[in-house]
Amino acid sequence: MRRTLALLLLLVPALAPAAAAQAAARATAAPPPSIAAATLRGAPPVVDGRLDDAAWQEASAATAFVQRAPNPGAPASQRTEVRVLVGAGAVYVSARMFDQPDSVAAQLSRRDAGGTYSDWAYVMLDSDDDNRSAFAFAVNPLGVQRDFIQQEDGGSDEGWDAVWEGKARKDSLGWTAEFRIPLSQLRYTEGARAWGVNFRRDIARREEVAYWAPIPPDAAGHVSRYGVLTGTEGIPGARRLEVQPYAVTRMTRAPGDGSDPFYNTNDVAASGGFDFRYGPSSALTLSGTVNPDFGQVEADPSQVNLTAFETFFPERRPFFVEGSDIFDFGLGGDAGQLFYSRRIGAAPHGGAPGEARFTDIPQRTTILGAAKLSGKTANGWSLGVMNALTASEDATYITADGTRHSAPVEPLTDFGVMRVIRDFRGGESAVGGILTTVRRSLQGDGLDFLHTAAYTGGVDWRHRFGGGDYAVTGYAVGSRVEGSADAIALTQQRPGRYFQRPDAENLEFDPTRTSLMGMVGNLEVKKIGGGHWRWEAGGRVVTPGFEANDVGFQPKADVVSHFGTVEYLEFNPGKVFRNWHLLLHEGANWTTAGERTDASTFLYANAQLKNYWTLTGVVQRNLAGLSTSDLRGGPALALPGENSAQLVVQSDARRAVGGSVYGLLARQDEGLGHTTIVGGSLTARPSPRVDLSLEPQVVLYETAQQYLTQGSQPGGMGYYFGRMKQTTTALTARLSYTFSPTLSLQFYGSPFISAGAFSDYTQVTNSRARRFADRFTPAEVEFNPDFNVKQFRSNAVLRWEYRPGSTMFVVWNSGLDDYTNDGTYAFGRDFRRLAQGDATNTLLVKFSYWFGL
Repeated sequence: MRRTLALLLLLVPALAPAAAAQAAARATAAPPPSIAAATLRGAPPVVDGRLDDAAWQEASAATAFVQRAPNPGAPASQRTEVRVLVGAGAVYVSARMFDQPDSVAAQLSRRDAGGTYSDWAYVMLDSDDDNRSAFAFAVNPLGVQRDFIQQEDGGSDEGWDAVWEGKARKDSLGWTAEFRIPLSQLRYTEGARAWGVNFRRDIARREEVAYWAPIPPDAAGHVSRYGVLTGTEGIPGARRLEVQPYAVTRMTRAPGDGSDPFYNTNDVAASGGFDFRYGPSSALTLSGTVNPDFGQVEADPSQVNLTAFETFFPERRPFFVEGSDIFDFGLGGDAGQLFYSRRIGAAPHGGAPGEARFTDIPQRTTILGAAKLSGKTANGWSLGVMNALTASEDATYITADGTRHSAPVEPLTDFGVMRVIRDFRGGESAVGGILTTVRRSLQGDGLDFLHTAAYTGGVDWRHRFGGGDYAVTGYAVGSRVEGSADAIALTQQRPGRYFQRPDAENLEFDPTRTSLMGMVGNLEVKKIGGGHWRWEAGGRVVTPGFEANDVGFQPKADVVSHFGTVEYLEFNPGKVFRNWHLLLHEGANWTTAGERTDASTFLYANAQLKNYWTLTGVVQRNLAGLSTSDLRGGPALALPGENSAQLVVQSDARRAVGGSVYGLLARQDEGLGHTTIVGGSLTARPSPRVDLSLEPQVVLYETAQQYLTQGSQPGGMGYYFGRMKQTTTALTARLSYTFSPTLSLQFYGSPFISAGAFSDYTQVTNSRARRFADRFTPAEVEFNPDFNVKQFRSNAVLRWEYRPGSTMFVVWNSGLDDYTNDGTYAFGRDFRRLAQGDATNTLLVKFSYWFGL
């Protein structure tokens, strides 16, 4: 903490004059460009990519695009003209991209596919003129569409999907694009005299990004730098009612026990439901789902987790992904996030009793329904409210005598999240609040190990100054969980908290408690824009009783941390590099009792060469610390320090065949362990319709301090460890064939093999000793901890958007699993065993149909 305070003291004297200078420069800057939207007076343009409709002659053109990269501030290398019309319930945009026809890069891909090598034309509308977020629409020269919500800090919500039209075509002058964006897909205040607007053009062969309203690479903001779209005061309020019913049928064929009465060789199921959206005003949207289906979701990646902590997986379900930015309340670092939507509809918490011989347990909890209201009011309030109800679930089981029984495994549960944010000073400052609730219906059903209720609530704030180049941000959040004494006892004993830890002076385990409270707070000050230098410094406190896991994701509690970063960015091309970036970071964590758990410093460097190759390197030093979790509730255990270095080399992404290689080397102090990772990627675009990528990886890991088990022994508890040598190989393969912008086929396959062999078993004797030989003594264990895990996950998805907003999916999923207590790794043998296994295969067909009123 002292180092961060020292950094702040060095920065503060320069802060005021620097901020004042930035503000003065901003005040004398040129005003943003403006374009008038022409009112549609006759027939609307036909959206076909041809700019021959008479209506376009009535609209003035936006020109004079300015580069953001590779030459910031320079005029765009190619001329662009954009025109805007409003009327007939939509915003129409045309774009003419002048270029040499044979130089235009165009690749077919699935809608919203990221990383597609292609030229693009973007339209971005800040229709509620809040300077904080905008609706973005893009097409490439072959008519592939993208849409997302652009955020002020340059980030984006890629999960947002709108129903709109976009067409493009090449011609002798370059290429053209037309957009029809229904007003029903936007959020705006009726009668507003102006909207924020920007246009962007990407030229792939030069890696050029140019904007009509310039956004320099050193700018702290993004949406706040948009230009002005006038002529919007006559736009009427839009009717917004959308309903999207779906029907899905699936058949699963899986290996199983023929004597199990719950087993079916072919398991056939069908279901249906619907999503809806309703606009009570032009600025607010109510959306909901009844019996949602997420069958087309790609499988989570394979991995072996040997820690005490839960694995985080990103959300991919459309209802929860779309509009998730309004509910985002990230706590930073090990503190996690307050809302983790994968808690909703997750696998049931309970299981069948021990006397069960055969069981039938639902794989996930049924979501009876979910709804959310989100949007922004004219006076600067952003609002997000979501509620979801999941059903009670029972497991059916059969005992040895053939009797059928049932047991509850999940109670009826209500999840709620409410988020509000109030903007000030044109979005430069804001104060927000969040409240999350979880309520479970527990009535003596054997599920009393769960909380009956869980709440988190708090406030956050941001304030920009110095022309928007400096910022102070922070938050304060409290939590409360309620339940039986058993439930709260389990909460006190969870990983990351461990109130029962015998050497924790600041913790006290109380088995009689029926509630637990805690809080987390964070404060940061940083320079986020202006010139080449950036920096930040801050700290965070998570009290031992803070608990957010009922609807959030929180790995650890009892944490006091500080962090500081200084970085330099060079945006302008030089003799060797097109751009480069250096970053120095340091940080450390303690418990609230002052026990240092970790401290690290790393130097990051990234540079793109003039030949478009990219180099990235990191060197890092982790100091020795104390782990409060490795003994799973036992005393804190000393951990060795570690040095590491990694390097990534990326080839020219413009080429039809390219890729990358990377390597990481890490060595623990005292020779107690090492990590070696080698991997890379191979990408190929053999035709405008085909994309292929292969990503292999090999991981060699060894540690002398791998936890195994614990148990009572004379004189107290014994904690047993072993030296583990683990070898892991993985390959991720993706193949995409795109027939048209609305019809595509994607394949994903990922074999995974990991084997771990144990030796040199030890027992903890002095957990806090600095030397390994003083912490452990030789011991024996009575079981074989070796493992060999083999998995293969694959799916193929045929996606056809047969009309705007209406889609058909045909999905095939396949999974193979094999596990043995064998620590030897032999790729050929292990791959053959995996290939010879019985796969679980699922065929799914889903239709959805969009109605818009």
